Amino acid sequence: MTKRLWWIIGAMLSVLALALSVWWFWGRPQDPLKVKAGVVAPISMQEDVYATGSVVPVSRQEVRVLTPGRVEKVAVKVGDAVQVGQILVALDTTLADAQVAQARVGVEAAQAVVNTAQANLDELKKAQSAAKSATESFNVAGKGPDGADAEDGVSSLLPDFISEQKNSVQESLVSPAVIAQAEGALAQSKVALKQAQEILKVAQVQKGQLVHKAGMAGTVLEVNAQEGNLTSVQLPLVVVADLSEMNVEAQLNEVDAGKIRLGGKVTISSKMLGEQSVQGTIVEIAPTAVSKPSIQGSSSPTVGVKIRLEKAPLELKPGFTVTVEIVVATKEGVLAVPQEALFQEGNKNYVYKIQAGRLEKTEVTIGIGNDTHQEITSGLTAGDKVVLDPSTDFSEGMLVTPEAGSGVS
Repeated sequence: MTKRLWWIIGAMLSVLALALSVWWFWGRPQDPLKVKAGVVAPISMQEDVYATGSVVPVSRQEVRVLTPGRVEKVAVKVGDAVQVGQILVALDTTLADAQVAQARVGVEAAQAVVNTAQANLDELKKAQSAAKSATESFNVAGKGPDGADAEDGVSSLLPDFISEQKNSVQESLVSPAVIAQAEGALAQSKVALKQAQEILKVAQVQKGQLVHKAGMAGTVLEVNAQEGNLTSVQLPLVVVADLSEMNVEAQLNEVDAGKIRLGGKVTISSKMLGEQSVQGTIVEIAPTAVSKPSIQGSSSPTVGVKIRLEKAPLELKPGFTVTVEIVVATKEGVLAVPQEALFQEGNKNYVYKIQAGRLEKTEVTIGIGNDTHQEITSGLTAGDKVVLDPSTDFSEGMLVTPEAGSGVS
């Protein structure tokens, strides 16, 4: 056998070996890939929204000042129970007392002017009335028995001084212009008295604003004033709150805020409550979303929600942090899949359905969801098998078989 023949035989054997290898890897049937799987089945579902909230009193009073002043007396301390009208803190009233006294003197002076103007007008009217009466008497004395003018013979019998006195009375008669002038002076003095009284009223109000009283019954939460020191305009001097009624305030993201409604039921839990929970009701939803600035930039918009607690336990103090669970939807007998069966491409949702032992990529429409399951409104039917935790290596038509223990046969 020649060398050339041996070379041909060796080449043929190499081709045969390669062909056997290709057949071994590609020609023989592949073993199906084992996957975790679940079954689409109808269940009862409740969709909840979770958030963190802060406990705040329903009613709260903060005593604040716009301008600094010296604190004269602090009448309460933190933890005190106070009633409506009880003094909380009083500021120095020395200047206010002087202003009230000055305003009161102004009222007294204005009242004296009114009294004088009134007395002057009364005297003028009295004099005018007396002059008119005297004139009428002289006129009667100059008439005859029948009211006509007396004859010359009779009139000669009248004393000359009667005529002279009549002329004198007429000259002393107060004119209407003088009366009008006196009435004007009285009116002006009354206006001045009214102004002085209003000035006194303002001074008294300003003095009263230096003595701060409780506008509600409650408990003192803060005292930031010290006797003898100047007040702060940044901090409230005293804070009072009614601890018998509490709210919870929380911030929800845009998606969750769109799911809740006024009157929605809420469950409140806290480490301080242990296994106990408190029920509440949504009483306020902010009409606008707010983005709060931070070091990293503006945060995502959130919507404020206020929840009224049905019965606030003593363990929940103002400022405590609590967990808020809001029920947004409840459905019976809905088709659902485990959350880990879903994956997204763009803005569409998909699952891998196992059809005749092969993967079938299926688009689905989702409804409500919770931590474990997601409602499927279209794309699947009850009894369909879906892959859990799908890999990016999966592809349409791949052979698969459910793992033992998946609950799928």
